[in-house]
Amino acid sequence: MPRAVGEHTERSFILDLALALAEDRRRDIVRKTKNGLETARKQGKVGGRRPVVDDDRRAAILDRRRRGESIRTIAAGVKLSVGVVHKTLAEAKASSDPAAAASHGKSRPSGSLS
Repeated sequence: MPRAVGEHTERSFILDLALALAEDRRRDIVRKTKNGLETARKQGKVGGRRPVVDDDRRAAILDRRRRGESIRTIAAGVKLSVGVVHKTLAEAKASSDPAAAASHGKSRPSGSLS
């Protein structure tokens, strides 16, 4: 097949140069980010999102569940999602919290939603 005038069969030098510069820039960004995170960690700074459930809310969730309230009722009462309440109860059960272990696994009547 005939080739057009000026058509290149190999990558151009300019493209290779641009790719090399992009790789170097990416490596620099990664290095600077890691160094910054390490410096922050050494200064005692904690990154990430703050926990949604503090000790007071956790105690309220466990107390309300112990009293027999459904997960949905608890979630509405403490203004958290059903998933967060469920996760809090599961974590309490896993940590062998006697109050949570006794109440999280409560059986519910068939057909009811909690």
